[in-house]
Amino acid sequence: MTQHLTHCGLPVGVTRWQFLGLIQTARRQLGFTKGAVAYLKVAISCTQDEDFKAGRICAFWTSVTKIAGRAELDRRQVARIEADLIERGFLGKSASDHSRRGGSRKEGAIGHEFGINLAPLINRASEIQTAARKAMFEENESDRLRAQIRKLFGDIRKLRVDGACEAASNVLPNSRPSTIQCFNRLKRVAEALEAVWKDFSAEASRGEKSHQCDISPSLNTVKEKKSKTCSSAKAVDQRPLATRPAQAALLAGRELSEMIALYAEGLDPGRPLTWPAIEMAARDRAYQLGVSTSLWQRFCDELGCSQTALCLLVADRNSERGGRFQVRNPAAAFVGMARQQARQGAVLSALLGELIDAAKVNDDAG
Repeated sequence: MTQHLTHCGLPVGVTRWQFLGLIQTARRQLGFTKGAVAYLKVAISCTQDEDFKAGRICAFWTSVTKIAGRAELDRRQVARIEADLIERGFLGKSASDHSRRGGSRKEGAIGHEFGINLAPLINRASEIQTAARKAMFEENESDRLRAQIRKLFGDIRKLRVDGACEAASNVLPNSRPSTIQCFNRLKRVAEALEAVWKDFSAEASRGEKSHQCDISPSLNTVKEKKSKTCSSAKAVDQRPLATRPAQAALLAGRELSEMIALYAEGLDPGRPLTWPAIEMAARDRAYQLGVSTSLWQRFCDELGCSQTALCLLVADRNSERGGRFQVRNPAAAFVGMARQQARQGAVLSALLGELIDAAKVNDDAG
């Protein structure tokens, strides 16, 4: 009689209050109002920890009046919230609209109930976890985008090129990224300002070069020679990668794989994996392992962001392996590998090849 009221349980290690925290974090992604979160807080407070175990009934039969008082809502709001959550498949209802709610417990477990059932919400815990990770990604990425937008405005002003500031103001008239709350709009503004900066900085660069050629041709020749030498050396370090983003992601360790998936969903939902998602995930993983920001940036400047990310990926993956390729300190292994790659240029390809071969052997054995 009550089989359809049971659920599959929360993910391992997640308590009911941590579950509520995930809901609060993912509120916007799930389309929940603040009133809905307040309602669910009361709902979860009316349950017990045992109710969230797999195969149990998780429900409450508190009256609408009491829910309204605890959630600081009025009765009509509670009725609308319940109806919306039921319609969207987050809650179940076993009591009729005008019947009295009730239920009973036997040895701590709910035997029967006529009220609101939380089984649909619990069964969507994985979806809620994903939404919470996306929300945290967007929050962190929004801070970075706002800083990038402020810097772009400053860089555009420093160009002192006619029309540059006007073009930037057309993108964001008040020049204040803090007023933008929508993540997708922040991305569009940052991309538009980046385009403005590239267009007008190219124009300014052409003017400067022409001016230098007029007044100091011999000095310009020397600079050009140095520039060729530097660019040639850099091209060796940052030659195109043979490894595809999807292939790199398959080689990543457990935690890095989850971070790559999170960034991929945040940057390009529903699209093929790109290098920026791997680069940002690797950067965050490097910080977790203890690699300093300045050291990471130095390797990015020397090797390029993609090769730096691959060095981190290999070191991190090898920390999960046994045998002669196992590393005890992935941060130190990453630093050593990146330095060797900068000096010799072929270390990364060899280690990636070994990792790919090892993955194939494991697949064949499985």
